[in-house]
Amino acid sequence: MSVRTGLTAGWAALHAAQYGFAISSLNGIQGPLTCGGAGSITPHSVSPIALKSCIQMNPSAFGVVTAIFTLGGLLGSIAATTVNNRLGRVGTLRLSALHVLIGSVLLGLANSMAVMIAARIIIGLGCGLTTVTVPLVLSEVAPPAIKRALGIMNQIFIVIGMLIAQSLSFPFAEPMAWRYVFAVSVGLAILQSLGSLFINLPEDNARSDEESDEETSLLPSDDQRPLSIKELLFSKDPLVTRGLAVVLVTQLAQQFCGVSPVMYFSTRILTPVFQSNSRLIALFIIITKLPITILPAFLIERLGSHRLLLIPTCFMAIAAVLLGLGINYDAQALSVTGIFSFVIAFSMGLGPVTWVVLPEVMPKHAVTAAGSIGLALNWTLNFCMGAVFLPLQQWMSGGQENKEGNVFFVLATTCLLAVLGMRIAFRAQNKVAI
Repeated sequence: MSVRTGLTAGWAALHAAQYGFAISSLNGIQGPLTCGGAGSITPHSVSPIALKSCIQMNPSAFGVVTAIFTLGGLLGSIAATTVNNRLGRVGTLRLSALHVLIGSVLLGLANSMAVMIAARIIIGLGCGLTTVTVPLVLSEVAPPAIKRALGIMNQIFIVIGMLIAQSLSFPFAEPMAWRYVFAVSVGLAILQSLGSLFINLPEDNARSDEESDEETSLLPSDDQRPLSIKELLFSKDPLVTRGLAVVLVTQLAQQFCGVSPVMYFSTRILTPVFQSNSRLIALFIIITKLPITILPAFLIERLGSHRLLLIPTCFMAIAAVLLGLGINYDAQALSVTGIFSFVIAFSMGLGPVTWVVLPEVMPKHAVTAAGSIGLALNWTLNFCMGAVFLPLQQWMSGGQENKEGNVFFVLATTCLLAVLGMRIAFRAQNKVAI
């Protein structure tokens, strides 16, 4: 790999790191940001002009602020094709960095929940553009021998972004100081924007009005026209309909098994058991996730995507039960075992393999439309799970810390239902694929 290719890949991967940063940036600072999540606003925090030391929010409101960024992600991912056509890859990622820059500045200066919601949506728009464009850039610049390695690089940098965000909670999880977390995101966005001035992609140079669509590399070489989303939804072809069923079930499984809220709120989840050490445990979870992210690339050829989805999801169900019991009985060892096992199992199965399944089960002319539907469903469910998790946890616990683990028994059930649904969908698809 040439130095130029490495620098281009590194620049693109910085955008993936921003996405990971957005996922975890609020996780470790919930307490100081929300005035402890309860109680009255202190006198020094009510000034309409000066920056408040905290913004009073209950857990439900904080859940909305955290998850709302996925709504922006949905809109950004939907718009990504059009933006790529008009601006090219570099222009799209430059626009993504601008959105993250504006949103991060607003977050750092926010004095109200409304401003934080607007800022998170803006950041989500940038991240939505990133999720579609960065894999395309990495695919286009990678020599054939290292395409898989650069594909993994996208996932690795997402985890690195999460790791940076969680690490910043240690020096900045204090009243007023939490605002400095977003200064790091601002700095990364500026670095991305400056870096784009030195990036020159061959695809952008060769772009024309008819050949600039981001899905060009995914289209079949024969004369079969790619399906639109409407044609896909109303298709009578069993290969299409049963393949789409697999795509939808795996996307549902990825989100309904609950890893998104676990990563969003891991500090809050572990606080009843570990108190002030919960942020440290959350950091170790992300550190563990980093090497695990690489494993599926080596296992999928040996086990196949079917097994790599079903087996780890079964372990997720077991891990969710252990985590629920650990929280309810204040058992630190059980809680740590449960949450680490939960995240590791997800990182080996539903996390990466959900996206690998798409081109395996869909005919080539339906891949692009199915990918659009899958991505839209994934972002939507991500928002729903993030917004509902904390209120559901509070409701099921009745306000008692020794019952806050009850919500994980629900997640264990959804994991088992996901295994059943995926198994049925794969069996139906295999019958027409043979």
